[in-house]
Amino acid sequence: MTSPAKGAISEKLAGQLEKGSWIRKLFDEGKRLIDIYGADEVYDFSLGNPIVEPPEAFLKALADTVNSGELGKHQYIPNQGLPPARQKVADYLNGRYGGSVKPEHIVMTVGAGGGLNVVLKSILNPGDEVILLTPYFVEYDYYADNHGGVAVHVPLADDFSVDTERVAGAITERTRAIIINTPGNPTGTLLTQDNLNELGKVLAEGEKKHGGLIYMVYDDPYSQLVYDAVPPNPFAAYGRTILVSSFSKDLGIAGERLGYVAVDASADDAQLLAQAFVFSNRTLGFVNAPVMMQRVITRMDTLAVEQQEYRKRRDLMVGVLQEAGYEFTVPQGGFFIFPKTPIADDVEFCLKAVQEHRLLIVPGSGFGRGGHFRLSYSVPIKQIERSGKVFKALLDSYR
Repeated sequence: MTSPAKGAISEKLAGQLEKGSWIRKLFDEGKRLIDIYGADEVYDFSLGNPIVEPPEAFLKALADTVNSGELGKHQYIPNQGLPPARQKVADYLNGRYGGSVKPEHIVMTVGAGGGLNVVLKSILNPGDEVILLTPYFVEYDYYADNHGGVAVHVPLADDFSVDTERVAGAITERTRAIIINTPGNPTGTLLTQDNLNELGKVLAEGEKKHGGLIYMVYDDPYSQLVYDAVPPNPFAAYGRTILVSSFSKDLGIAGERLGYVAVDASADDAQLLAQAFVFSNRTLGFVNAPVMMQRVITRMDTLAVEQQEYRKRRDLMVGVLQEAGYEFTVPQGGFFIFPKTPIADDVEFCLKAVQEHRLLIVPGSGFGRGGHFRLSYSVPIKQIERSGKVFKALLDSYR
């Protein structure tokens, strides 16, 4: 008797697909509604896709790169990335954070997502724990699992700051890293320097207590989309910081997949870490980050940009929600808001939103915090302006 054939895909991946299927269903429902009612009658706030076009400086550098007579522009390059691109990133980071980041301690990656996988492959042993602060970007679970890590979920405080006492209680002899994302997805909250410094002390005490190395992996793709505050300096907060970022949001080039990983020169084992990141970048199959995009950023005078368009959208969206009567923390960065739902069942609330009001928002439970929903204000301004009636009607239906 033959044994039954195994499924087409792994059981683990099948479970992961099922876990994430509600996001796909929401996306498909939005497309269906647009086909029926037209885009103007559907209010889609579900996706975090940058809507602002790249700045003129980027577009000019792109045109110059494409039209240059340079030969070999599309050939393989060093796995670590082009030296001028890494120098450009080092100059930007040192200007922003006042650190001592050197080009040799930077690796250009396939977006921040690729960078996080490069880092976790480089530092994790099987069974090592990665602390994730909820609500959070759910892909972190899969990134840790990709490299034998075990996700440990620790709730943020009610104001979405880091609850350092909870973090201290979660550190064990298996703790290897904590991922920090600020301004955060889905909350838009920016951590203060004091809060980050306090976390750095907790991590140092955890190392001393348990005898292992603990890294703060600082996921920083929204660093230039900050309003009403000054971003904290991760290198000043903790010596064992690994910064991961990308150009997806600030330059509006999410589809081009250009990011980087950086370690400050003052960090212990900075050179060894960089070597490990280069090796992981290659052996994960990324080989090197997109070469044309690296050439483009080297032609730009500066990587610093001002994105007032997102601030404008943030202010409009805040006004719409406040007038409708929602409770939420005003975001200080990024392009997400994370309001409370009027009922405990956030999934039911979001289903009612799409079914009765053609309003697409994402349940907070999908980010590890029920009783909330996430919306993205990276949408056309006209959509925000005309959405007030549907947000109010939805909330009024529970009063």
